[in-house]
Amino acid sequence: MHLKKHLMFIFAALCVLGLIYFYAISDLFHPKQIASYENFTEMSEDFDASIEIAEAAKKFPEIKVPADIIKGSDKAAGNLIALTFDGMDNRGNMEAVLKIITDEGWHATFFVEGVNAARNATVIKNMVEEDQLVGNYSFVGISKAERMEPEGFFEQFCRTQKILKLVAGIEPKLFKLHDTRYMDELLRAAKACGLDHAVQSDLSVPVRSLADSAALIAFAEKIRPGMIVSLQMGKPVPIRFTQKKGPDVPAIDKKPSIQDKNVIPVKEITTPEIVKQLCVLLKAKGFRVVTVNMLHTGTKVSQKAEAKKN
Repeated sequence: MHLKKHLMFIFAALCVLGLIYFYAISDLFHPKQIASYENFTEMSEDFDASIEIAEAAKKFPEIKVPADIIKGSDKAAGNLIALTFDGMDNRGNMEAVLKIITDEGWHATFFVEGVNAARNATVIKNMVEEDQLVGNYSFVGISKAERMEPEGFFEQFCRTQKILKLVAGIEPKLFKLHDTRYMDELLRAAKACGLDHAVQSDLSVPVRSLADSAALIAFAEKIRPGMIVSLQMGKPVPIRFTQKKGPDVPAIDKKPSIQDKNVIPVKEITTPEIVKQLCVLLKAKGFRVVTVNMLHTGTKVSQKAEAKKN
């Protein structure tokens, strides 16, 4: 009788311990907070920017004058507009877009992510060789960056600066962040990283949203002289934390639709074709595309020449 009671007690204790263990490890009871963007830690040691990040952190408390904000201006000379390409698409598309701009004799501004610049060094070098302006778009192309702490800015900006210096011999003075309010703390952090100017667009749109000709024409109709017009080439990375959930359950289509085998697939327009069509519309309106710094000064500044000087 006593043995039976002891066995029941041991069994009950094991059950309790099992429940405690399940509670401790289960995501059902402890949803984790995970970042919604990837931390690229596998980059080459050559791109290590820990020294630059430490220097920026040291300078930051002493920065009194923040980076200024470059905006469009209706007082720009002539029929000038600034066209920026925000983020990087695949190498083939970026090379094609670069050729379209240079064939027009125009000078655009390319804001590039550090991680993509490291993986597409040749494209960045070609941009500089063609006297296009290259700017800092943070390391992974973050958006809503005003939510970050200064330490996050140092890493995002300094890593990109280091990569661009190594792959193309340039240290941009301009930066741009998608859907971000340029608060004083952010601008001072940028200044500590060697970035003197933030760029704010008058018009900004994902390039793929212009695949429809009507949308493209409507977008071109909004453009006025002196504007900074931006095409988002990549998908911005939001600074947001979400709860980790369990695996999604696939939806079951209980009434599968009947497929029409006679439907002819429509050929999708490519990103370079969208840019080419936009350029045709801009030319028809008499616009000339310049870099964002030239929009205000009217004087072309060669990043390549500046790099050689330094």
